Amino acid sequence: MVLIWNENLGELIMESNDKVAVVTGAAGHGMGRSIALTLAREGASVVVNYLNSKDRANEVVEYIERNDGQAVAIQANVFVKDGCEKLIDAAMKRFEKVDICIINPGAGWHMEPLDVFDPVLALEDLIQEIAPFFHLMRLLLPGMYERKWGRLVGITLHPVQSSPAYSYNVGKAARLQAMHLAYEEAWEQGVTINAVAPGPVTHFDSFSQAVAHCKHEKEWFERKDVSPQDIAESVAFLCSEAGSYISGSVIPFMFHKKK
Repeated sequence: MVLIWNENLGELIMESNDKVAVVTGAAGHGMGRSIALTLAREGASVVVNYLNSKDRANEVVEYIERNDGQAVAIQANVFVKDGCEKLIDAAMKRFEKVDICIINPGAGWHMEPLDVFDPVLALEDLIQEIAPFFHLMRLLLPGMYERKWGRLVGITLHPVQSSPAYSYNVGKAARLQAMHLAYEEAWEQGVTINAVAPGPVTHFDSFSQAVAHCKHEKEWFERKDVSPQDIAESVAFLCSEAGSYISGSVIPFMFHKKK
């Protein structure tokens, strides 16, 4: 990675032309897509993972390729072992390595009160939060250790914040703790493990809006609250050379309270 000066943006950007990033859940209207676009902006080759949204995944890939980047869309269910293996096998076949992995999608949204909540659904939420990290970590750490370089970033929830959904909160806390307990061992091998902790981030209305924010056009400077691009910028920083000595961190995002 090298620092360059971008005259259009008027700021320093981290380029990672030799890095390969897997972004799970990168075909929606929110954070995953913005993370994929931003890592591509920084020069990384990007694996755009999706579950059902093939057309939207291809839209991200086509945009990246039109702008002289490299990307591939891979369908895989990252909540199960076979799906994670399928994803990484396909990524390795295309790019021969994976340097960066962003673990984005997780638990469902069940807002039942504690006295009537469904333990079966709650356990599914818990598994969906920690399964991607467990499976992908096992698949990726050997190669990262060999190269003495790697970045694992999880999207989670800050421990002092909570949503109205109990099982969602428990799942996010489990993901955060799983990552926190792994970072020190991985750090000894040159791999950083960090978490980004947003609250209820709104989606972009269109692909063009996501691109405008990624390019730091007018819409970016006029935003009134946390956007998917804010999350993407923090992820890009953690994956950059500037983030080399940051591991075990949780980056929280503050939101304007509704009056």
